[in-house]
Amino acid sequence: MAVTQFTRYVQGFDQREEGVRLKYDHSLRVSGLCEQIALSLGLSRDDVDLAWLIGVLHDIGRFEQLREYHTFVDYRSMDHAGYGARYLFEGGHIRDFLDDAGQDDIIRMAVGQHNAYQLRPDLTPRQQLFCQLIRDADKLDIFRVYVMYLEQKKNIWNVDLTDYEKQPISDAVMDQARQRKLVRTQDKKTFMDFYVGALCLFFDLSYPRSRQLAREQGYFDKLLDFHSRNEDSERKLDEIRRLIGKSSR
Repeated sequence: MAVTQFTRYVQGFDQREEGVRLKYDHSLRVSGLCEQIALSLGLSRDDVDLAWLIGVLHDIGRFEQLREYHTFVDYRSMDHAGYGARYLFEGGHIRDFLDDAGQDDIIRMAVGQHNAYQLRPDLTPRQQLFCQLIRDADKLDIFRVYVMYLEQKKNIWNVDLTDYEKQPISDAVMDQARQRKLVRTQDKKTFMDFYVGALCLFFDLSYPRSRQLAREQGYFDKLLDFHSRNEDSERKLDEIRRLIGKSSR
């Protein structure tokens, strides 16, 4: 029921738009990753199904973002996660996908928090579980999307690509990488800053199976294969690679 309804929802958007197809495919991939991670945690079948559903719905705000703003860049448009949560719950559309209201608070929180720099401190343990789960699954498929766009030489981060292989890595960005943290968007200035930010997504993976999947899929290793022609930047990238290697164990 949920995938059928989600497909019907997506069909309301321009199917010639590459971004529509990309986000539809991404949503279904993330749902499958949610299921894999949930199974690795030994969750009940009902909770595995809930994790899967959250994966299907987590990016529902992206479609209206694309239609209205013609971009997936939140800081240039709107917070797609917050919009998705409002669409589902303030608009009542969650009932299009699920009859039972018993898990509404979990779904609302997971959808609304899946892209947050930091999770809210007032989450219940159950809310935190599903928030971390969707955040992990989302990042795993984002690695694939980044590789695809970088191979196509697309300017996914809307930055100056002039001599991007020689660009510096900002001190503020490197400081966060050394702390094994996500990089704040407002600190990213260059292509290299955004690239480092992509690598640092690995540090925020919560579960062992998520880290295993990141390496098994191969997309993250493809991201790691990039080398800078700026000596200082390459030294910093080597340092980040060593930190990631330690975090993989």
